[in-house]
Amino acid sequence: LSIPILFLAYLLMELLERSSRLNEGLLRRYSRRAGPALGGLLGIVPQCGISGAAATLFSTGSITVGTMLAVFFATSDEMLPIFLSSLTESSGISWKAIVLITLSKAALGILLGYLADLFGRWFRAQKSIHSFCEREHCDCDEEEGSVFLAALRHTLKIAVMLIAVNFALNLLFHYIGVERLSGTVLNRPVLGELILALFGLIPNCSVSVVVTESYLSGVLGLGGLFAGLLSNAGIGLLVLLRTNRNWKENAAVVAILYGFSVLAGIAVTLLAG
Repeated sequence: LSIPILFLAYLLMELLERSSRLNEGLLRRYSRRAGPALGGLLGIVPQCGISGAAATLFSTGSITVGTMLAVFFATSDEMLPIFLSSLTESSGISWKAIVLITLSKAALGILLGYLADLFGRWFRAQKSIHSFCEREHCDCDEEEGSVFLAALRHTLKIAVMLIAVNFALNLLFHYIGVERLSGTVLNRPVLGELILALFGLIPNCSVSVVVTESYLSGVLGLGGLFAGLLSNAGIGLLVLLRTNRNWKENAAVVAILYGFSVLAGIAVTLLAG
């Protein structure tokens, strides 16, 4: 379902570019006010395509970095479905715990989003949908009256990259074995969060599966769960690296994603202890 969501994001981008009353500047102003809150809530939806859409809209200047980061941190990929399916098993997870973990991730994403918009002024480099289309050589100006075709062209470019990268990562996980990966992450304060947050940066839904199942089996603590899942933004990082040519911004986003995930995981470990 990630590809249809990306298509909707590109369709919105095309409509904004061709509208005489709406533009990315207007959307960005509203994004600065309510974007992180909305992004944190959207991130709860177990669908990594939303993070990819957020990365695309940030790369075109349509939303702020805070809105994108809120989506990234709140995104849970397979966590919620796995938690819900484990309710019938003797895993010790409860409805109350599931709701608390999910809302806590969203709240942390919203908090970081507003902080990023408040202090990250240097993220506001000049971006526009028009310059994005020129860079992608999509010839949007020649597609008058066909926003669907232009959006489809953008989506196909991203889809090819996503399929290739995810195929390579799944192949790697197959030969290494996700059980071995989960076993190498020790349930130790600080060390566990450092390793898990780094593991979470891998843009693949298998990461959320390994982290969540390891938590349910008792291999990881609650802090490790948060560290691994907060940094795992689904396909968001892949799309960001593909669509945003400002490498300093991309590096800063990855650093913030990793650093905040480690700190949040350590804080949760201390509070839970």
